[in-house]
Parts: sequence; structure tokens; C-alpha cells
Amino acid sequence: MESTYFQSAHGLKGDAHAGSSGRQVSLLSEMSLAVMEAKGISTSPGCCGENIDVSAEMELHSLLPGVQLAIGASAVVMTTAVGKDNSDGHADNVIEGNIFPKQGLFADVIRDGEVFPGDRIRVLREPGFSAGVLTISDTASEGGREDLSGPALIDLLRKSGYLPARYAILPDELPEITARLRNWCFDGSLDVLFTAGGTGFSPRDNTPEATIAVCSRMVPGIPEMVRNRSAEIVSSAWLSRAVSGICGRTLIINLPGSRKAALECAGFCLEILDHGLSVLAGSVTMCGG
Repeated sequence: MESTYFQSAHGLKGDAHAGSSGRQVSLLSEMSLAVMEAKGISTSPGCCGENIDVSAEMELHSLLPGVQLAIGASAVVMTTAVGKDNSDGHADNVIEGNIFPKQGLFADVIRDGEVFPGDRIRVLREPGFSAGVLTISDTASEGGREDLSGPALIDLLRKSGYLPARYAILPDELPEITARLRNWCFDGSLDVLFTAGGTGFSPRDNTPEATIAVCSRMVPGIPEMVRNRSAEIVSSAWLSRAVSGICGRTLIINLPGSRKAALECAGFCLEILDHGLSVLAGSVTMCGG
């Protein structure tokens, strides 16, 4: 069985593109290759110029810079960027319809290790809590407007001591939202997942339904608290259909779609989450004195 060696601060041993900080290793998920296959484009390992193909069970293109991935028994990489302009010749054997510039992942090697085909890849949970932000908006997903809420929430999380690990924008499609929530929760990358948008009365507002579909246990106190405090600012907060629940070992919290309301509601939540997330992660097993 062939193997490859991840060399710290360098990349893959013997790879012509190794050594460049921020781009030492390139990875692409089979999930992304499936998008090409669905368009009738035949794919094969490395066809988009990537060093490593990753199982379709893990979504790579929503990972934010700074996330650490353990590969095999000992190798560890840190994500640096998603996508790139392919004009510099990084991918010498690219094919037409190459998806790497949009969904490929670059990473730097921070711990040596030999990696074999079939080795497990997983997100390392560092001390503290990791968080994801999923913006739900037809308009933003189609490029009709800039998503102001998602980046603002990521900035708030970072300032609050969380590691923002995932971010994406989706249209208001129930199956897509449900699938993305489930995927993010069960790959072990997140302690808490904030959604922004899709909690109102519109027939296209499907976020609460998607959240309920994936959660095994609901946490009604969080949306109750948020509605109560938000209503002190604007009475229409009582019309929110937002819910919160637990999927796997990840807490999902629905937030409003507007930047101002999303930040206010996230701020209310962040005041109370630490203990609950510690219990959910298994780092605290006894509550109370």
C-alpha cells in the first residue's frame, strides 16, 4: 500500500508544490467531485490538482482558516484557505470543469506523519469551543446581496473566545438545510452551530423545521430567553419561530436573518452557553454543588 509523508512546515515529501506557506498541502472532498460527476464530468483521484482526496462524508469547503485536521496516526495540518485562482499552474493536470478553485482546501503541515490510503481524517477539537455559522437566504446564496450577518457573527464569536470553524450560505430549501446541519453536526467539528435567517412566517422560512428534523433533543429555554429579551427591544420578536436543539454533540441555535438582530440574539446566547457546551462535550460531568 502506497503512503505519503507529511513534513512539518513543508508539505508532502517529494511534492513539487510543497514549501509554500499557506499552500503546503491541497485537499478536495469527494463531495465536491460528486458535483462535477453530476454535471457529466468524469473524475479521478487528483484530477483537479489536489494532493489528497477526502471521503465524501467530510465537507471541506466550509472550513475556515485555523482549523486543525488530524490525518492518519500522527499528521496534523492547519487550514489556510478555500479555493484559489488556478492560473498560476498549481494544478498541472486539471480537467475542464475543475472545481478546486471554488471548493478545494489548502493547509499547512504542523505535525509530521506518514499517511496511508483509507486513513481517517478528523477535525481536532482544541481547548475552548468551536462554532459554525450557516446563513439561510435565497438572495444571498444567489449573489443578489452580500451576507452581512454571517461574517459579523464570525467576528463576534472570535472576539468572544470561540474558534469559528465553519461558514456557508444556503438557499431556503428544506432538504439542503437539513443535510448541511446533519453533516456539520456529525463530523465532530462543532460545539455550537448558529443559523441566521429563515425563522419567520414566509412559506420559504424553513430553518426551524430543518433544525427540528435533525435534533434528538430540543432546548426550548434558549429561544424563549432570546424572544423575551429581544421583545424588550422590538415587540415583533414574539413572532420569531426560532428553535434550538442538540444534534449529536452539537448545539444548534436559530438566529434572525438581519445583522443587528442576529448579533443581539447571539450575544444573549453567548452569555449563558459555556456550562452547557462543557456538559455536551463531556468535559463537565457533574452540575451544581
